Amino acid sequence: MAKKPRNVKFRTVRQSNDAETKRFAAVLVGCVALILAVSVLFILNKHDFDFKSALGGDAETETTVEETQSVQTDIEADKTYLFWCEDSSTGELRFAWTVNFRLPKRTVSICTLDLDTRIEAGGESISIRKANQTASLKEIVWGIEKLYDIKIDGYIGSDDESFKSMVNYFGGFDVTVPEQIEYKSGDLSVILVKGKQNLKGDSLFRYMRYLCTQGEWGRKLMASALGEILDGVFKPSNTNRCSTIFSRISNTLKTDLTIVDFSSSEKGIKVITENGFSSKRTLETPDDAD
Repeated sequence: MAKKPRNVKFRTVRQSNDAETKRFAAVLVGCVALILAVSVLFILNKHDFDFKSALGGDAETETTVEETQSVQTDIEADKTYLFWCEDSSTGELRFAWTVNFRLPKRTVSICTLDLDTRIEAGGESISIRKANQTASLKEIVWGIEKLYDIKIDGYIGSDDESFKSMVNYFGGFDVTVPEQIEYKSGDLSVILVKGKQNLKGDSLFRYMRYLCTQGEWGRKLMASALGEILDGVFKPSNTNRCSTIFSRISNTLKTDLTIVDFSSSEKGIKVITENGFSSKRTLETPDDAD
């Protein structure tokens, strides 16, 4: 029995090349489509599948504002701290402040202590200036609390060099010098022009020491200067650095504030860094904060 002839198709070289080109194009298109699909899924996943945010929209702004306002409303605090700087050589206090912070009002009240005021510390009546030489920090805090009938929630202290170091850590602070100063007495020499200017560690330290020689007027200016320093610490750019800043403070300065204290106050601290102070007051005595 004769075999049936097979259907044989003849293609030209051009036809064969066209077929190969179409197959290659199809494979290429498929690969590109796969890559695009994976890229889109990656972008959407990064933005929690929020199309508006993925396309560059500001989808989180309204939520963030509402959360911040909620924090401002919910957090209440009334804390007073003792800040000071002591002479590195003698241990005498050079200058000291009480600082009261209140939330949700975001107010700060500052009193520069008259260091010649006497307190009960270490079993004797002694000036605040000299107390650090014979009494413990706990006894000094207790003596100030008793004298002014206030509650001190913590302290942060420095000596000459650590004061300068912390100021330089923040890049200096913008402080208003009310008048031109040309002063020299003993080991203290101060030359500053009038006006607001960025003072680095050594310059700010000398300015504070100069103000200590100016009596009540100088103490008021020291309180104002500390207010400007606090503005430089509690500012928006430091909001995400709060834990780093606290770590630097705890490692550089003398403080009884712990990481637990910081953690419990962190939300309130961030409210102030994000929004600033609503008002700053200069007090004659610590109990005027009431």
